[in-house]
Amino acid sequence: MDLNEALEQWQKQVEQAAKLTAKQQEKITKAGADVMAKKLTEATKAKHPNTKGSGGSYGHLSDDIASATGDVDGRHDGKSMAGFTKKEFVARFLNDGTKHIRGDHFVDNARDDAENEALQAEFEEYQKIIKKIGGGD
Repeated sequence: MDLNEALEQWQKQVEQAAKLTAKQQEKITKAGADVMAKKLTEATKAKHPNTKGSGGSYGHLSDDIASATGDVDGRHDGKSMAGFTKKEFVARFLNDGTKHIRGDHFVDNARDDAENEALQAEFEEYQKIIKKIGGGD
């Protein structure tokens, strides 16, 4: 293979890699969202354990964490999200604090702790997709 053929092949691979569909993008961002949800669950259980009662009609705070594809409005445009589903207001009070509650910033800290792992998980998923569409190594 001469240099021109090699460069043309490389250009095709780069073009394919740059044209990811929304579904492929969601697979990538969902990998990061899953890591974020795991870290948030760990931080919530550590700072606010499930020791009192049943947690009310919505359950305990650490059981209210999920990750999903799509944005908060339900559009599937390549984004994914992770966080609290029904008790986000309680998490905000505990994280930020109120007039009577001192905030402990457990959500902010979990987000910071998850950043590198989430990016690594997204990178690994990206590599899988690129290999599947023929983007090389």
